[in-house]
Amino acid sequence: MSIWAIIPARPLEEGKSRLADALTAAERQRLNQNFFQQTLRVAAAVVGRDHTLVVSRSETLLATARAMEFETLAETAPYGLNAALTQAAEVVRLHGATTVLSVSCDLPFLIPDDLRALLNAARESQGLAIASDREGTGTNALVMSPVGAIPYLYGLGSFAAHQAAARAAGLALSVVRKAGLSFDIDTPDDFEQMEDIKRETIPRLAASSGCAFP
Repeated sequence: MSIWAIIPARPLEEGKSRLADALTAAERQRLNQNFFQQTLRVAAAVVGRDHTLVVSRSETLLATARAMEFETLAETAPYGLNAALTQAAEVVRLHGATTVLSVSCDLPFLIPDDLRALLNAARESQGLAIASDREGTGTNALVMSPVGAIPYLYGLGSFAAHQAAARAAGLALSVVRKAGLSFDIDTPDDFEQMEDIKRETIPRLAASSGCAFP
């Protein structure tokens, strides 16, 4: 079995616009950069740098990934998250991938064991596993085996949409609930909660996971 991780990344200047009331544009870009690099380190700890593919239309992020010795793919039209993931999934399939993991870049408390739990859940079911956001409506990570078993349906209501796609394909989709997979950053309240949690727990998490958190 060959496992690849796909990390889709929006240009730094476009991410986290809903944090404009809490952070300056420069601060948001710095936060996005930190999240991006942290996600790469976590994915590499699970599947390896040579099996982690960054897909983006940002040459800055692609250059950062290449400097960190990750595989990269320049997103092509039609642009959009689902199209980018579909393009990347086809690339890794051609490289021999039998299982593909997609994960969001805004999970500040993500650790390698979270991704391992998702992959294990997929192995124990029919090859599919999903992790939602805290509201249970969005998708923060998804495992597919084989590649292309269901379409990527990220967007509003994607958690239910992915489940429906699995049912339509006659496949079981395991749900994994981990704090590191569900806690994403979208609003100023999310950011403030993240800061509060970091002050209390990051030293312990960093020591146990070997990862640096933004």
